[in-house]
Amino acid sequence: MTRLGKIIRRFQGDESGAALVEVAITVPLVLLLSAGVFEFSNVLNTRLLLEAGVEDAARYMARCSSDWDTCKGLAQNLAANGAIAGGSARVAGWLPATVEITKAISTQAIDGSGNELYLSSTGTVIVVQVRTALPYSGMVFWDYLGFASIDITALHQERVFGW
Repeated sequence: MTRLGKIIRRFQGDESGAALVEVAITVPLVLLLSAGVFEFSNVLNTRLLLEAGVEDAARYMARCSSDWDTCKGLAQNLAANGAIAGGSARVAGWLPATVEITKAISTQAIDGSGNELYLSSTGTVIVVQVRTALPYSGMVFWDYLGFASIDITALHQERVFGW
């Protein structure tokens, strides 16, 4: 025990290398926190791009004056690629075919809370709804921990003025 006691007493007053030990403890935590912040911002950016595409497609469909199928194909391309013809992908892996566009007739201009949804002189309002879902697969640490992939969804409705 005396030999171990001598070794411990020798290091008690010595502070050289203390900064190295502190850095060795804090750097992994700071890197993990930074990686989490970057990953979260990437997920948020992807969500915002999906929402922008869905809103663009819904506005286009609400004012399109051609037939439904033609407008639907153009709106799907607008959502995913940012242009009605051609364009480049807003989000990698997001295809026009994954954009769902449906038309509904709203017979109630007032929702269950008493809020008026659409101003209308008639009882029926035609509404177009655009929705999409994209499995987000860029989360390296999330996958490493064994969690399932995240599905980012977006939905937007517009009152139809065209057709």
